[in-house]
Amino acid sequence: MGRFAVRRWTAAVGTCAVLVAACGSEVSENSGVADPAIPLRYATVFGASSFDPHKTKITSDATMLNLVYDRLVHRDVDAQPVPGLAESWELTDESLTLHLREGVSFADGSPVDAAAVQANLNRALEPDSVTAPMLAGVTGITTPDERTVVLALDRPGAQLVLALSDLPGMIVEPDAFGTPEKNAALALTPAGAGRYTVTRAQPGAEYEFTARPGYWDPDAVRTDSVVWTVMTDPQARLAGVTSGDLHAAITTPLTIDAAEQQGLRVETALRLDHMAVNLNRSRGEFGKLEVRQALAYAIDRQAIADTAMEGHAEAATQNFPKDYFAYDPDLAGAYPYDPDRARKLLAQAGLPNGFSFTAILLNLPENVQVAQIVQQQLAEVGIDMQLKPMPPSEASPTFNRGDADAIVTTFTGRSDPALLFSALYGAQSPQNPSRSTAPGFQEALDAANRESDLQARADKLGDVSKLVSDNALAIPLVFFELGSTLTDEVVGYEPTLLVDEWRGVGVAAP
Repeated sequence: MGRFAVRRWTAAVGTCAVLVAACGSEVSENSGVADPAIPLRYATVFGASSFDPHKTKITSDATMLNLVYDRLVHRDVDAQPVPGLAESWELTDESLTLHLREGVSFADGSPVDAAAVQANLNRALEPDSVTAPMLAGVTGITTPDERTVVLALDRPGAQLVLALSDLPGMIVEPDAFGTPEKNAALALTPAGAGRYTVTRAQPGAEYEFTARPGYWDPDAVRTDSVVWTVMTDPQARLAGVTSGDLHAAITTPLTIDAAEQQGLRVETALRLDHMAVNLNRSRGEFGKLEVRQALAYAIDRQAIADTAMEGHAEAATQNFPKDYFAYDPDLAGAYPYDPDRARKLLAQAGLPNGFSFTAILLNLPENVQVAQIVQQQLAEVGIDMQLKPMPPSEASPTFNRGDADAIVTTFTGRSDPALLFSALYGAQSPQNPSRSTAPGFQEALDAANRESDLQARADKLGDVSKLVSDNALAIPLVFFELGSTLTDEVVGYEPTLLVDEWRGVGVAAP
């Protein structure tokens, strides 16, 4: 079994590296050589709501989309930026210049050139694109030659290199978008330059991916096909790995102990993903600061970590875990569990008898358990939270449209702290149904993105965290361990700080 925890962040912005250090027992080593003829069979809790990286409404779609789309910048296992479609770059206060890799093509054979990248980045900047907030500060795209792309900036953008390792940097074949008909087709059928193409899809159930011949990075492709099965029952996933029907399955806190007790190979890491209660401040009572703060004081996060997460979690007081470079120690004691203070704040808000609201949630076991604990804790201070479970493909879009009071959800970690902040709390972000933010938020975020020195940037990001916390824009609950349960035949897998990309993972012959 391999258990990992984020320890510390080293190096400078643009070449940032998070060290992931092992704890617990040693990771089992497998010296086998992957046999590309053996399909990798993997089960997880979700598919993709859309194969359109710019117009999707669910940012966690990036996990599956990494198989079919290459990004301008890639990340290594420590979340450090490394060359992708861009083999090098230069960042100044006024521009980000990308030098594209030569000889790369889309699945249809057309070239990945500067014109294609320009068309994609312009689309990613469109106001209805989920990626637009992640590219804040970009004012224009030019192409001096067919292998050079220049992003003009109206402010320093320390976050932009890693932004291009996320959804904004996924490059789509230009002929696959641009009209309503093409955009609708793209949501169902990807058109990228990635390692794999989709050869079979049962949306929400099972997907089969086939390796593209001649992919520019052969070391990243160690199996000719990947079968991705959606399986929300954690016990069914464990049974699949135990029987050998699956080679790997997502491991969440509810399955870690059970998998270890069965003697299975488990590799997990405390990730940047975290559960939270997100509030629509334009609905109900949530426009009142005292009400939002009352919720924060009424929730016992440590109890959630110890029970619903079975101890495989860290109570959250902000959007980043301890040991991560953007963590602000000054917020370690923010909103301690204090039901009496919660009641007083409700009374100050004119709600001495509490109030009722409805929270939607993902209908996944961990999310349901967490939501039920939160429901019980809020009831103790007079707040009636009604729960409405929904499939992952529906929950976030419903909240983002403004059709719910609140959501108990998992905030997917992003490649740079500024990307998370802008996506969740930016006034114009498609993921922020309140369409407002804390006073001074954007100015504080811009100040953080002007800093290239890591410690100076961490301090400025702490200012942003404090604004988010003081205004109780959302209520972080817990960070938790994620990774995979695997058969011993799987080679090349390591748990990561962000999403698993399955680059270089294969299956050795028995």
